Amino acid sequence: MGRFSKLDFQGQPPAAVATPEDPWPNMDAHACLKLGEQQYQTGHYEPALTAYSRALRFDKGVSEAWIGQVRSLICLEEFSEAVTWSDRALEKFFGSPDLLACKGMALVRSGRPARGMECLDEAIELRSPSCWVWHARGDGLLRTGQGAANAKRCFLKAQEIDPQEGRLEMRIGISYNEVRKFAEARPYLLAAARSAPSNPLLMLHLGTMHEGLGEISLARGFYERALAARRGYREAQTALDRVSATGVCARLWQGLRSRK
Repeated sequence: MGRFSKLDFQGQPPAAVATPEDPWPNMDAHACLKLGEQQYQTGHYEPALTAYSRALRFDKGVSEAWIGQVRSLICLEEFSEAVTWSDRALEKFFGSPDLLACKGMALVRSGRPARGMECLDEAIELRSPSCWVWHARGDGLLRTGQGAANAKRCFLKAQEIDPQEGRLEMRIGISYNEVRKFAEARPYLLAAARSAPSNPLLMLHLGTMHEGLGEISLARGFYERALAARRGYREAQTALDRVSATGVCARLWQGLRSRK
């Protein structure tokens, strides 16, 4: 069963009872969905997965929760299960561009780029694709090496659809970071930081961008901010340790050179 045993939404949950053991007191499907989105956008993907699952226990007809689960699985690099979960959701929401884009993104990342891009192209051709669909297609183009210019056009289209969606800028920046196009990531991540200066996921990726550009001091500062915003952030701590070691090595090298 793997992770699917954790994605429990069979039946209706009992009436909420506020007890110390109950982490979901007085929360309905909408509240669980909102919590899942908050967790997802700050990089808490496991808790996000749980919150989306809880929303579906209340109401299996909430398509946003299905989408949220698949996106969380992708970010957790559970690509095979993300594809399977997309197929299950598409049985219920046939022809959903967002779910088809989720499947395409999971397929691209699982090593099936041709099939993944077919899904992403099909999602674009369906009715009124959302900004998420355009972003997913741009991400797929970057990962399959089909042209940075075409990817950028997809990202611009996503921003045209929802110019007020600041979280979209962060996700575009992350897409560039993950294919090591750090210079292209810079404007998106910096723009996102203006509206979410304490988002730990954004701080982590700002650090990654600066590190990739060789701006180690700036990278260190953002990794420290990520840790301050999210205690025990393993990825940020690993990155901070890495750039700190780099800084020590650089100073040792400069010291050796100065003695010659």
